[in-house]
Amino acid sequence: MEPSLEVYDIPRAVHFDGEVMRIFQAMGLAEAIGASSAPGKNIRFTNGRNWNLFEQDLTQVPRQHGWFNNQFFNQPRLEKSLRDGVAAHANVSVRLGWAVSTLSQTEDAVQVHLVRADSENDPDSTDMEAAAAQTVDTRYLLSCDGASSGIRAALGIAQEDLQCDEPWLVCDLMLNGEAEFDRSGLQICDPERPTTLIPCEGNHIRWEFMLNSDDEFSSMEKESVVRELMAPHLWRLSPQLKSSDGTLIRAKVYHFHALLAETFQQDRVFLLGDAAHQMPPFLGQGMCAGIRDAFNLSWKLIGVLRDGYAAEVLATYTSERRPHVEQLIHTAVAHGSVIQARNPAKALLRDCYLMLGRAFPWLVRFLKFGEGIHLGSGLFASQGLPEISGPVGSPIPQGLMTLVDGSSSSQSVWFDDLLGSDYTLIGFGLEPQALLPEGDRPSWISTLGVGPSGDADELQGELMQWANRHQISLALVRPDRQVYGVCLKGADLQSELDAMLNTLRLQLGLAN
Repeated sequence: MEPSLEVYDIPRAVHFDGEVMRIFQAMGLAEAIGASSAPGKNIRFTNGRNWNLFEQDLTQVPRQHGWFNNQFFNQPRLEKSLRDGVAAHANVSVRLGWAVSTLSQTEDAVQVHLVRADSENDPDSTDMEAAAAQTVDTRYLLSCDGASSGIRAALGIAQEDLQCDEPWLVCDLMLNGEAEFDRSGLQICDPERPTTLIPCEGNHIRWEFMLNSDDEFSSMEKESVVRELMAPHLWRLSPQLKSSDGTLIRAKVYHFHALLAETFQQDRVFLLGDAAHQMPPFLGQGMCAGIRDAFNLSWKLIGVLRDGYAAEVLATYTSERRPHVEQLIHTAVAHGSVIQARNPAKALLRDCYLMLGRAFPWLVRFLKFGEGIHLGSGLFASQGLPEISGPVGSPIPQGLMTLVDGSSSSQSVWFDDLLGSDYTLIGFGLEPQALLPEGDRPSWISTLGVGPSGDADELQGELMQWANRHQISLALVRPDRQVYGVCLKGADLQSELDAMLNTLRLQLGLAN
């Protein structure tokens, strides 16, 4: 259900990472979404004196997921691709122009009362009351209704404030099609007015200006004011740009927040995206976090509704996603604290620290350009939280593969395309199928041997390097490509695998 009849035609989110592109790949939408996105080049931190404080070449960030880890996109076109993808599934019903008014839960279902968001403009209705309201019974409800979520409020789920409440002016400028400009992203750490300037897909430039206490917020969205704010920085894009160039398609004052719902689930209702969490945009991870929410929950729902998983599996949604998002928010807030320093003395210390980071990269490791964050305890073989430096609780790397049987020797395929739709047992330099019970192989496990003597071999070797670095012989991978558990080299593989599968059976509530 979606209250709007049409895709909102103004870009809001502008960035997604390699893991999200990998999710789009799993949805069969990588080609369509790739056509409306472009990889980022680099990002620079500079100050009011134009000192080059720190620079990150985004093209050199490791591509753990196979795709560029920083991509900028056109949101209206991306949403159109998503809607087209949904339309291809006959079992999905889309209701545009409808919104949830109230809901109630029983032990077995959720009853949702819907209202037509456009009912006042429906002159063709013969029975206005019936046409403008409906009741739907559903086994589970996924609340994706944004930061001001009415469903979250109706459930009484409180939010934890992670201490970020700053007003910023967010603007979108579209340059003409012939304009040439530097595509470096800039974090202008000027105590007088911190500013973000991000060239996005095509000729779209995202500008963000931190507001000062003496700014008249009501006038900041005026085009004349916006262009006055842009003018001192246009040379950073191109010396040829004038303050009158381009079309201003949005200027909006926002308060950046860092909020986290105390739980992402109440009985049969789940919170996803901004309904569950809000973060400042300094990492470009707000939309990414929501997409990860959906990917994490969807395969578990399929397992419960179709494959016989125990309903308790759904409780791992909060325990996995909430710690992940909390750490992500803290990282975004840390980025913001670097950019938003207003005290001149503190800003000078910050400048010196960042410049030291160019010589000693470990000093600025907290900025995290592309490093992954582990999921929470949830549904994994390890007890408690997965080890931060370990493979469990993080996605298995993806690269391009070739089939060893020679049938497609000249054709490369993505690693994920060789995995099953359920759990996959992967052997590195060994045949994993031989370790599963003969004639009694679990129906929810497929196998893949990686290496010259296996089912498929790598083109670049990152996956085998990952396995060797962690001393892994076997990895059991979940449907969302997260590593459930591993068997290490030198161990009794058969007994360790049997123990891991027994643990998983109990967690899923499966007999075999």
